[in-house]
Amino acid sequence: MMTTILAFAILTATTLLVLGNLRMVAHDTFEALSHAATRMRRSGNPGAKIAFVALWLLIFALSYL
Repeated sequence: MMTTILAFAILTATTLLVLGNLRMVAHDTFEALSHAATRMRRSGNPGAKIAFVALWLLIFALSYL
């Protein structure tokens, strides 16, 4: 019971911290994605990298089903 209460407290605190800084999280995510897209375009052969990312996203998505 105590472990469950502690887990919910940590989950609540984490959620509040993320929601409180949502603008910064969105900005950092956008910056990371734009830099990754720029590097991918400059390095050449973006199709293979997109396919690799899609494969990993599919693996993670299916692991939760």
